[in-house]
Amino acid sequence: MRAGLQMLIRLSLVGALFPGFCRGEERTMPEIELPKTVKHPFIACTAEELARLQAAYKETGPLRDVIANYAVTKANRATSQPIEFPPRGGQHNQWYQCDVCQIALKTIDDTHHQCPKCRKVHTGEPYDDVIFARKHEANLSNMLSAGWAYAITGRKEYAQFAAKVLLGYAERYRSYPYHSNDRKGGATTSRSGGHLFEQTLNEAAAMAGKIAPAYDLIHDSGVLSPQDHDSIRAGLLAPMLRNIEKNHAGMSNWQTWHNAAFIWGGAMVQDANWIRQAVEDPKNGFAFQMKASITSDGMWYENSWGYHFYTLSAMVAIAEGARRVGIDLYTHPSLKKMFTLPIRYTMADGSLPRFGDDVNTSVSSAAYMLEYACNAYKDASLGDLLPVSPNWQSIMFGRKVEQHPRVQVQGSEVFRGAGHAILRTKGEAGLSAAMTFGPYGGFHGHFDKLTFVFFGHGKELGVDPGRAASQAYRLPIHTNWYKPTIGHNGMLVDAATQKPAEGKLESFASCDTHAAVVASCEAAYPGVKHRRMLCMTPTYLLVFDDLAADKDRRFDWLYHNRGASVRCPAGDKDGKLGESYAGQEYVSNIKVGLTDDPIRVEFAGDDVTTHLTAAAGAKTEVRIGDGVGASVMDRVPLAMITRYGQTAQFAVVLEPVAKGGKPAVSGLQVEQTPDGIRITVQNGAQKDTVLLGADGKLTVSSGQKVVLTNK
Repeated sequence: MRAGLQMLIRLSLVGALFPGFCRGEERTMPEIELPKTVKHPFIACTAEELARLQAAYKETGPLRDVIANYAVTKANRATSQPIEFPPRGGQHNQWYQCDVCQIALKTIDDTHHQCPKCRKVHTGEPYDDVIFARKHEANLSNMLSAGWAYAITGRKEYAQFAAKVLLGYAERYRSYPYHSNDRKGGATTSRSGGHLFEQTLNEAAAMAGKIAPAYDLIHDSGVLSPQDHDSIRAGLLAPMLRNIEKNHAGMSNWQTWHNAAFIWGGAMVQDANWIRQAVEDPKNGFAFQMKASITSDGMWYENSWGYHFYTLSAMVAIAEGARRVGIDLYTHPSLKKMFTLPIRYTMADGSLPRFGDDVNTSVSSAAYMLEYACNAYKDASLGDLLPVSPNWQSIMFGRKVEQHPRVQVQGSEVFRGAGHAILRTKGEAGLSAAMTFGPYGGFHGHFDKLTFVFFGHGKELGVDPGRAASQAYRLPIHTNWYKPTIGHNGMLVDAATQKPAEGKLESFASCDTHAAVVASCEAAYPGVKHRRMLCMTPTYLLVFDDLAADKDRRFDWLYHNRGASVRCPAGDKDGKLGESYAGQEYVSNIKVGLTDDPIRVEFAGDDVTTHLTAAAGAKTEVRIGDGVGASVMDRVPLAMITRYGQTAQFAVVLEPVAKGGKPAVSGLQVEQTPDGIRITVQNGAQKDTVLLGADGKLTVSSGQKVVLTNK
C-alpha cells in the first residue's frame, strides 16, 4: 500500500480487529486515523489497480472492450446529452403498482404510467417520483462512468461532466424535500427518509457505490476549484452522511449499507470518526453485524438469498473501502462464509432456493462479488466459480482468466444454523430439493416453516413464490400470498397462516442415490405438532406429514408446481377453497372433489410432467387450481389435499417425468407398526419402503436392499 495512503494503523490479526474474537478477552481497538494529505484516487481503486485498467484500455481486443463498455462508451453517451435534474427526490418502486390489479405499471412517458391488465393510466405523485428515482440513479451511474473514463483516459471532458453532476446535487440535496417510503413529508415523520432518495438505505448505497468513488476519481483532475470541493463536501457528502447516521438500524441490511457509506463518505471528507463508527459501533458496526446477523453457516439472518447477496454487496463495499485505507476486514471468518456458502445450495437448474423475499437468485448472477473474495483470499476453489471471460474486476485485480470446468455441486447437506436441508440424488432426473426449518427471517422472511422446493430435469418444479418481481411489499398480495403459508408447499391448519416460528431438525441421512430429512415444528400453529419427512430417490420425492392437534382441526396439504395445466380425476367439479383463506382471491380455476381412494394429480409441462400420487384417506377433499408466481399474470398450478380430525397423515410422491416417459409409481401405503410408521411405495415392479421411528431412526429400502439409515 502506498505510504501516502496508509492509515496510521495496520491490522493483520482478527483478534486485533474484533474485541475478544480469538481468546475471549476484551481488546481495545487501535486508533483509526487518516493522513492529512492523500493522492487521489485512493478508495475507488489503488494505484496498481488503476494502472491495470489503464493498460487494458491501451490494448486491442477483449480487455479493451471490457473497459470501454463498462466506462468509456457509457461516458461518451452520457456526455453527449444534457444533464436533467428532477425537481425533487425519488420514491420507492413499490409505489409503481396498480393498487386494484396489484401488478407493476408500464411506463408510457415520464408522467404517464399504465396498468398492463386494466389499462388505466396513472399520473402525478407517487408514480412520477418513481421515475425521478430512476433518473437520479441514471445521473449517478453516468457520473461514475465518466469518473472512471477520466481516470483511465485522462480526458478532462469526462471529469467536467462528473463534476457537473456532483455540483448539481450538492446545490440541490438540502433543498430537495425530506420524504420517506411511506410518502409522508417532514423530518419528524420517519427517521429512515432522505432528500435525494426516500430511504437512508438508498442514499447510503448511492454514497458508497457512486458518489464517493466518482468524487475520488476526479478529485485531482483540476476541474474542481477549492470552492467546488467545499460545496461538494458541505452541500452533499456531509449532510447525506448526517442524514444516514440518524437512522441506527442495528441488525439490518440497511445498517450494512449505512456502514459502507460511512467508510466511503468518511474517507472523502477526511473524517476517521465515520470509519471508526462503521467498524466499531457496538450496536451497528461491522463487527456487530458479523456476530449478530450471520448464522454459523454463513447465511444472512433474513434467510433469503436475494437479501443475502444484497447484503453481501454492501459487505464487499465495506471490506474493499476498508482495505484501501489500511484495514483488513476480510479476515473475519463469517465474511468468508458468506461468500462460500451459496454454491452449496445450488439446485438442478443452477438457481438457489427461493426462500423469503427473493426473485430468481443464482450464484452466477452474483459472480462479480466472488472476484473480490478470490482476490482477498487467494482461494483456488473460489476461482473455479469465476467467469471464464474477462470482466472489470478480473482486469482490475490482475486475475488471469482461464477456461475451467464448472463446479458441479453434489451430495446432500444440512445447514443447522440457517435451518435448511438440501437433498440431491444421482440419476437421469438430477433431482434436488430444499426444506426450510430454521429461524423466522423477520420482515423479509416468510411463514414457511417445513415447506420445500423441488427441482428436476434441469427445471424448477415445486415452487416457493418468493416475492413479486415488482417489490409489491405494501400491497395485499404480499401480505396475503407471497409471505403467508398458502403460497408455499406446506401445511395449513384451520385455513390460517403460520405464526413466526422455528422448527427442529430430527434426523438426516444421505448417500449417492437416496437422501432423507425429518424436521418438526410446534410453534407455527399453537396446539399442533407437525412432523415432516422428505425422502428423495433417483426418480421421485416422497413427502410425509404427521400432525397431532389438541382438538379437531382442518389440515390442508398444499403443493405448487410449474406447468401449463393441472388435472386430477378425483377433483373435476367447479368449486372454491371452502373456507375464509387469506389469499384465496389469488387462486383461480378451482376444481374440487371428495374421495376415499388414492389421489393422482398431473402437472403437465412442455418438457417435464410432474405426477403426484397421494395415499388414500377417508373422506379426503381434493382441490386443484392455479395461484400466483412472479405476478398475478404468472400462474402456477396447485393442488390442495384436505383432511379433518385431531390427527392427520399425508403421504405424497412427486415424480417428474421427461416428455415421452411414463410414471413408475402406481401407489403408496402408510401403516403404523411397532417400530414406527412404515411407508411403502410401489415403484414399478419393486416396493420401496421407508420406516420412520418415533425415536428418530430412519431406514430406507429399495426393494429388499437397505440403502439408507441414520443409525
